[in-house]
Amino acid sequence: MRIAIVGGMPPNPEGEAHYAGRVYRALAEQVSDPVLACAHIQPDAPPMESPAPHYTILRVTYGYHRFRRHFAPLYLRRALQAFRPDVVHFQAPHKGLYGGLYGEPLLSLFRWLRRRHIPTLVTLHSLWLREDFLEMAQERGRSTWKRRLLETLYARYFRQLLALATRVNALVSGDENPLIAEFQKEWGLEHFPICAEVHPCEAFEFQASQIAPAKSAIGLEGKRLIFAFGFVRPDKGFHYLMQAVAPLLEHDSNLILLIAGNPRGAQGKQYAQQLQALHAQLGKSSQIRLEFGYLPDERMHAYLRACDVLVVPYTRVMGASGPMHHALSYGKPVIATAVGQNRGLADVCVLVPPRDIDALRHALQQVLYEAGCWEDYHRRATQYAATHTWRHLARRYYTDYEGLIQEGTR
Repeated sequence: MRIAIVGGMPPNPEGEAHYAGRVYRALAEQVSDPVLACAHIQPDAPPMESPAPHYTILRVTYGYHRFRRHFAPLYLRRALQAFRPDVVHFQAPHKGLYGGLYGEPLLSLFRWLRRRHIPTLVTLHSLWLREDFLEMAQERGRSTWKRRLLETLYARYFRQLLALATRVNALVSGDENPLIAEFQKEWGLEHFPICAEVHPCEAFEFQASQIAPAKSAIGLEGKRLIFAFGFVRPDKGFHYLMQAVAPLLEHDSNLILLIAGNPRGAQGKQYAQQLQALHAQLGKSSQIRLEFGYLPDERMHAYLRACDVLVVPYTRVMGASGPMHHALSYGKPVIATAVGQNRGLADVCVLVPPRDIDALRHALQQVLYEAGCWEDYHRRATQYAATHTWRHLARRYYTDYEGLIQEGTR
């Protein structure tokens, strides 16, 4: 079986690139079938690399070029013709990185593959509801008619994508996530089957006894660390977290809040300035730390090992949270807002209403100071991570590929 992937690959900063890089590394460790990943060209990455003898990453599309990204189907067709795949897996094709607003040019590649009887599997990495469009329009000052036009084009695009793909998965958080059904109903897509693909974890088997040495390694010996990270944008809700934590700092001089991440676009840079202004207003410079800029993996993992709790205070969640699953991989308690994808982990994480500063503060007090609470959510995280690993997902992928090929030969 010859397997082709279309999607981002590290060091691409997009979340789906890390996801694809991790799962296909796990797949290559388990099978010997030829695997070709068609990724975006980047100045900080070689045009071709081979993480394994049978696994090649070829950078063929121009996702970050203003004009050339629209010609992605031509570049991909050339690569796929040379590779001759038995199945093609698209990771997050619904992005402007493949041209248009939502990757519309890529639909022609699906038609080309269908004519050649090559089955396709799609993994959707985000599911937008109308309320998400409304919130985004309000943040960016979009008019009502522009928002409705975007919604119309979004629904039309997904009807075409789901009709052309052989099978569609939607990446979700947790085993009982309600978002797929809501998404289908919202956009009139009930007659298109969409399967849940649960976001995996690393399952590091990290023990509570390892936290103190991890804190010492980053100069936070004897401190309690609340950690939040991700792209810096208004929908991340970091300002709510700062306001929730501020009163706790008055009573615990060893409590530290660390927020890290890269401001995304002009809106992200403006939001970073607002967070810095709030930081100055709160007057807790030694206990609230803002680390804006690219967060290297090594430092991210150092902070995850050292933290006592990870907070995901987002106001809008269309995709499964990478930070949340990184924290669960280390068995760390997670406090998150009960919106979008997060709701699928209600039995694993502490969920609070979005924008509710008091509820967020109460949840932090419970996890950090109430007897047995931290241990309870540490146990839940550890058990979840152990049964939802990248190896589990890689094995499922391979079974899906076999099934798609067998169906195509009937």
